[in-house]
Amino acid sequence: MKHYTLTYIINIAFLILIISCKHIPGAYEPIRQPDRDHNQMAPHTLNLPAWFVEKPQLSGVDLVYAYCSKYYYKDTEKNKLLFSAAKQVEKSKKVRIDILQISESTTGKYLGYTDIQELDVVVDENNLENHFTIIYKHPIGRGILALAAETVQVKNANILSINDTLYNVNVSSQPEWVTTPPSKEGYIFGVGCAQDHSSPEKAWEEAEKNARANIALQISANLYSNINEENGNWSEGAEINQLTCSTVELTNVSIIKHGYCNPRRTYYALARMKQN
Repeated sequence: MKHYTLTYIINIAFLILIISCKHIPGAYEPIRQPDRDHNQMAPHTLNLPAWFVEKPQLSGVDLVYAYCSKYYYKDTEKNKLLFSAAKQVEKSKKVRIDILQISESTTGKYLGYTDIQELDVVVDENNLENHFTIIYKHPIGRGILALAAETVQVKNANILSINDTLYNVNVSSQPEWVTTPPSKEGYIFGVGCAQDHSSPEKAWEEAEKNARANIALQISANLYSNINEENGNWSEGAEINQLTCSTVELTNVSIIKHGYCNPRRTYYALARMKQN
């Protein structure tokens, strides 16, 4: 009986020693890994189809991009993509953009405000499946990116020549063409961006809209400059309010590139329009 009591006392003492060691400075403790910064955890690359990064050249076919959210019913999803494709085709042919510019100079300072509105296009929703073709689509987040065209153009085209492979796009910085857009005689290029949208596909669609608006703003800039020159000089302290309204109609506009910058959480699109 004494043997069991002694063994019990020794075990209790050993257990107390182990517990107390956890509070002794220098005693072993598991190393806690520091919390990783959210930006460090974010990926530096984004998988995107080659046809979305840069629009392919397909003879006789005017390719456009279409967007929609994912739907449980595939028929609904398809109809949404076809409707988006129809709108993009119409906008590539002709789109009207209203530009309102307000300038105010007071106490020697010049203040400017610009509001740009793209008028929506009218689309006939009947028989969309017969008139438009979704060539490729790619899921991203809760949305879908798609490459589309008018069915009549696609019938005799070599669709298989379009590169459908995924690119690991570097998104740690913005694309070079954002700050240095291409330059080609007879063409106007416009860069558009969008931030903090609910989904990538909606952000890229907004970036495309802003890219078209950028072209429209370049076209209206000459008119704006001429009106400014006609006003002449003004003395410091004077107040001059100026309102300029202009409507620009863009034709044959094509979205040719897309990009994304993760640190800025910004989506980009590059538009090109041939000058008449």
